[in-house]
Amino acid sequence: MTTGQAAIKLIRYRAGLFLLTILFRGSDDLVPFFTGLIMKAFFDALTGEAEAGFTPWTLVALYVAVEIGDRIVLFGSAVVWPRWRYAVESLIRKNLLTAILNVRAPRQISSASGEVTNRFRDDVQTVVRYLEIYIHLWGNLIFAVLAIIWMVRINVIVTLVTVIPSILIVIIVDAARKYIQKFRTAQRVATERSTNFINEMFQAVLAIKVATTESNVVSHFRRLNDERRKSTLMDNLFEQILQSINFNISNIATGVILILVASKMKSGEFSVGDIALFITYVGEVARSGSLIGRVMTNHKRAEVSFDRMARTIDDDSAKTLAEHGPVYLRRNRPLIPVPCKTAADHLHELTVSGLTHVYDGSTNGVHGVDFQIPSGSFTVITGRIGAGKTTLLRTLLGMLPKNAGEVRWNGEVVEDLKSFFVPPRCAYTPQVPRLFSEPLKDNILMGLPDDTDALAQAIQLGVMEEDLPTLENGLETVVGPRGVKLSGGQIQRSAAARMFIRPAELFVFDDISSALDVETEQKLWERLFETKKPTCLVVSHRRPALSRADQIIVLKDGRVEAVGSLDELLRSCEEMERLWSGDVEG
Repeated sequence: MTTGQAAIKLIRYRAGLFLLTILFRGSDDLVPFFTGLIMKAFFDALTGEAEAGFTPWTLVALYVAVEIGDRIVLFGSAVVWPRWRYAVESLIRKNLLTAILNVRAPRQISSASGEVTNRFRDDVQTVVRYLEIYIHLWGNLIFAVLAIIWMVRINVIVTLVTVIPSILIVIIVDAARKYIQKFRTAQRVATERSTNFINEMFQAVLAIKVATTESNVVSHFRRLNDERRKSTLMDNLFEQILQSINFNISNIATGVILILVASKMKSGEFSVGDIALFITYVGEVARSGSLIGRVMTNHKRAEVSFDRMARTIDDDSAKTLAEHGPVYLRRNRPLIPVPCKTAADHLHELTVSGLTHVYDGSTNGVHGVDFQIPSGSFTVITGRIGAGKTTLLRTLLGMLPKNAGEVRWNGEVVEDLKSFFVPPRCAYTPQVPRLFSEPLKDNILMGLPDDTDALAQAIQLGVMEEDLPTLENGLETVVGPRGVKLSGGQIQRSAAARMFIRPAELFVFDDISSALDVETEQKLWERLFETKKPTCLVVSHRRPALSRADQIIVLKDGRVEAVGSLDELLRSCEEMERLWSGDVEG
């Protein structure tokens, strides 16, 4: 989908509001045409050159009425225009966020959150500003056509001089389009680098202090900001140069026209009213030509913004960003439906065959992994650091794209892993859980209804009940960005509670015990199996999990080294013996 096609689709999203805004703004843009006619008639009436008709006082009253009407339509525009603008902005941002949640390799987004934030903010605004120009364009074009027709009736030569600047402006902007794209792209890239470095710097404050490299980090940040300053200066300077050219061409043309009009007036071909009309129209006609130049300029900028957003979401066009869908600006959004299990959701056996994912530009990953997980079993994936445990889980759950293999749920092939392995079929706690700067309760519920009993049970299963009294406001404590107000263990157990409150057939834990002491981990497993007989897939090298396992999958260098019970593997697998003895380093 081209930029023009995406623009048309976005305009059609709230077509009624857009057309109403054009009507109001267009009426305002047509006011100078009527003002010019009134001014001509007024001065001709004063000099006695007017035909029989309106008196000067009648024309003054008519002028006042036109101005009052103009203020009324501007008020109508102020009521309608924001509703259109915010609806379209919200739609693009919603589509961008939805598409980001569905990307095949989310790691590239999480590692560049500063860049992505700029695309949500700056690039969306650039696209909407481009669409807004069309609101003014139609009224200005109609005005320009009517004004030129009227001026031609008075004098063709002077009218031609009036139109020439608009043609020159369009030619100049067209010639500058590649530079517009070049400078805008450079400015956006430099801004992304700077803001992304801020994000990385805040995440690594402790590492920076330990390494005593504050001065180097600040120096690098200054260099990035200097590049951003220069690129922004070039982008803005080029824009100002184009606007200056447009403005000065119009002013020069106005001066030439006044000289021509003065000579025409001296020879008696022009009346005072004709001069007033031309003076009123010249600047507005030139502005209409400048507006065409702005459309061309902002089209290239919108093209850059669409391209950057499309590259963020694994799309080669702006089609996804322009898709129509509901936005909730004036009414409450619908409640998130609670996932309900059906007969097809019940797990009898999960079968993984030949599952493979290899990272781009590398041989690292997981290769040809096979295993089965029966219903109600406790399966542990173990291996030394770098063996591929987390990669295997992420590939199974669809967070990383599989290069080969298949996954079967009760014998049926799962085509879309990412959309399938969600509640009520699967719930997942990652190795590094993410919490939002919201109350702890909201971090656990994540949109689910506030069920007191279910919440209490989830907290108890997550071994969090003893932590709540130590928090400032208990469940209502705002945990801060990334859960900074909680300890590592509390973050892990909060994420576990978030998982337990969701109905699921398969619980997937990625090394949840890494931030838990042995006693707490033991409690967590005991409580889970006392309450229900879940099917669990757990990444761990800790003895409490390994001792409880029905089967253990040993990974080595991204491949399955052995599968069996703990006793069997300790007798037959050298890798398992090393892991049991505590040798987990890669």
